[in-house]
Order: sequence, then structure tokens, then C-alpha cells
Amino acid sequence: MDCPFCGEPLKEGNVFCETCGKEIQMVPVFEPEIEDHMQKSLDNVKELFDDPQEAGDKDDKENGKEDAGSNKKFKNYYFAAFGVGIALFLVCLIFIIRSISEYHSYDYQMQAADKAYTNENYEEAVKHVLRAAQIAPNSSDAKMLLAACYIDMGEETEAQEILEELLANDVTYVNAYKPLIALYEEKKAYDKINELLKKCSDMSIVEQFQDYTAAEPQFSEEEGTYDSILSLKILAAGNGEVYYTLDGTMPDASSEKYLGPIQLDGGTYQVQAIFINGYGVSSEVASAMYVIELATPDEPEISVESGTYYTPQMIETFLGGDFEIYYTTDGTEPSRNSNPYLVPIPMPLGHSVFKFVMYNDEGVASHIATREYDLQLNTTLSTEVALVLLKQALIQNGSIMDMQGHVMGMTSYKEYELKSAFTENDQIFYLITEYMTEMDQTRSKTGNQYAVNIETNEIYRASTNYAGYYVVESFN
Repeated sequence: MDCPFCGEPLKEGNVFCETCGKEIQMVPVFEPEIEDHMQKSLDNVKELFDDPQEAGDKDDKENGKEDAGSNKKFKNYYFAAFGVGIALFLVCLIFIIRSISEYHSYDYQMQAADKAYTNENYEEAVKHVLRAAQIAPNSSDAKMLLAACYIDMGEETEAQEILEELLANDVTYVNAYKPLIALYEEKKAYDKINELLKKCSDMSIVEQFQDYTAAEPQFSEEEGTYDSILSLKILAAGNGEVYYTLDGTMPDASSEKYLGPIQLDGGTYQVQAIFINGYGVSSEVASAMYVIELATPDEPEISVESGTYYTPQMIETFLGGDFEIYYTTDGTEPSRNSNPYLVPIPMPLGHSVFKFVMYNDEGVASHIATREYDLQLNTTLSTEVALVLLKQALIQNGSIMDMQGHVMGMTSYKEYELKSAFTENDQIFYLITEYMTEMDQTRSKTGNQYAVNIETNEIYRASTNYAGYYVVESFN
């Protein structure tokens, strides 16, 4: 037999449909006409009790009988009693049938539960809704009403179990999300809220409680191999922070915080990222592998080859476009934190080692160019004597007060450094740079440079022209 409401097969002996919960009429339903007929029968019985003699006489006349007396009275009483018994039996039967029908009626039990719940009679409501759940075990509405009763009765644990079971069986039953989330909120079970919302297909629910979610971050670029520097963005929804690693280690709140695009240059990167929302709930870890295979630029071209020189040289390198060149003179590897190459560099006196590196417009470093020089000047004027001559001239014009470089009215003093030489008009000059030294021994260039002719011992002021080459001018 199939359910007349939903068409699903019914189990033998069931008086309800386990699929839709509707009651199947297995017993006769008494219509108003039947009850009216029974009421008339009872009225007739009442008349027999009210006037049994009259009823008996009437019966005798209709049947053509004339006997009267005690036999007639006895018969009348007998029929009256029999009628009363039948009527009482029928009333009891109706009551029993109706009670059985109501006990097995899902709709009746739910209506009774709703009425009791509205009147805040929660225990009565629970009794009816439990019966409704027995009739239709798959009824989500019955479970929902039962959970509501338990919540209002202060039995949150029971309510939580019912709501969790309800959504475990049917994630589309949206009415259960809000009360269950409210219970989780009260217990600060934010991880459970996040897990619950990940299974919810109703975006209005998800958006309403978005602050509790911790969705896995997304990368702006697909993993793979690239031939240029990659600017990688990590995207995450909701309020919180993203943390990441580039070496494949598991990220957490102590890892690097994502603040902006990550520049991935040459190499292999196993990027791992995690989102932690404002409630401390962590997302699943997002992972992607990026291999950046960049073409390495050639090393910069240096104008002066390594070797020994007896006249000063200006060291130059090609600089154009978006290229940047950096160098060191202490033997360390150059980087963007080293000295930037801007103008030709005068070759230092004695032995020196230069290392140059170039960065292209993608920030890729070239191979390092290394040059070693030995500059030996053929002169009788030593660097120490050249410094003494300069200081004497500066004392004479009032720039400093003594050979220690003290300046009138100042606690700081001037120092002079001679490390290189240059040529102009086929003449060779020592190059001397002036520094201002503070009491804490910090010093900075004053911008003044001087030159001493190694043949004539004459002193000049030194400066650079538009091309970066040194020129001399009168000292006074």
C-alpha cells in the first residue's frame, strides 16, 4: 500500500507515513450525520425512561396488541435499559476510536505541542512533540520544536544535540542554524560555528555569520613555473589576519604576517598560508608551489681591467635603462644595500678590490664582476705630507684653528682623508675629502674636496663636472 499523500510505500501495520509524517486513516471516521443519529437514539432512550408506560402503550397499539400490565412494563424497562447500554457502548467506542486516532495522528500531536508551547507549557509541549517524533521519526519540524522547548526550559545540552543531529541529517534545514549558532556563541565554541557554516549551502546564513568563518586563503596566481619575478597576493574573506611561510613549514600566528604582495624572484617557493579570524579560529592551510626560473643578466662591463697602474684611472661601468649597479671595495659580495654606482670612481692608491653587481628591471641580480688594482704613483710627495700642506693652508684662511681640525665655536672638528688620485690636463693630483666629526665620533662629509698637485705641491679645490670627472679650481 502506498501513502495517498506522497506516494511512498507504507510499512505493513503502520498508521502513518515515515516519509511525510501524514496519518493514514486505518479506522472509520465518524461523520456529523452519524453522531446526530446516535444523539437521536439516545433521545429515544431518554423518552423510554421518562414515560415507559406511554412508550409501551404506543408500541402495543402499533402492533395491534391490547394486553397491559406488568409484562408490558417489564418489556419497556428491558428495552430502555438495552438502549441505554447500546448508547453508552457507542459513546465509549467513539471516545476510544477518537483517542486512538489522536494518539496516532502526527498533525494532532504537533498542533497540541504548538498550542502548549505558545502557552509556555513546555513540559506538555515536549510530551506531544516526542509522540509526534515517534510517529514520524524523520520529521525535521518535530525535532526543531523539541529543541525550541529544551532551549526555553534551559536544557541547552539536549537542545544542542538535537540541532546537531538535525543538521547532520539535513544540512539544508536552515531553521536550525541560528539557534545552534546561538548556543555555540554562548559557549564560545567558535571552531564549531566555523565548521557548521562550511557545510551550510544557504549563503544568507553564511553571510550573516561571516565573522565566525575562517575560509582557506586563495592565491592570486596558479602554482607552476614562471620565467619572471612573480608578485603573489594572498586573498582571504572576513576579518582577521593571514600568515604565511615560503619554505613549506606550517604557518601559524608566529609566522610572517601578510601585509601586501610577495615578490618571488629566482628560486623555488613552497608557499603555505593560513587565515586566522577575529575569534582565533584558523582556516585550513592553503599551499602552492612556485618555481621562478629567471634569466640571469650578464655581469656589468667595467672600463678598467684588473692590473697594476702608474697613473690614476677613473673606473666606469655601463649604466642605462632600468638597470641598477652596486659595488663594494672591502671584498664583500655586493647587493642593493651596497654603494650605488652613480659616477666614475677614482682608482684608490695601492691595492684595491672592486666587486660590481647589476640588477635588471625585474630585480634579477647579474653575475658579479670582480676587479683588482694596484695604483703606484711615481712621486716624492707622500700622502702624509700632502695632508699637512692642506691643513696648513686651511689654518691660514681660517677654516680650522689647528692641525687637529678644531673649528672656532664648535665642539666638533674636521678630519681629512686621502685615498685616491686623479688626472686633469695630464697633471696628477691627490684627492682629499673633508669630514665633520662629532664628539661621539660619528662623522659625515662636509661636501668640500681638495686636490694637491703631486709635482708642484700646489693646493686646489676639487669638484666634479657634469660627466662625473674631477676638475680643479683655485684654493683661495
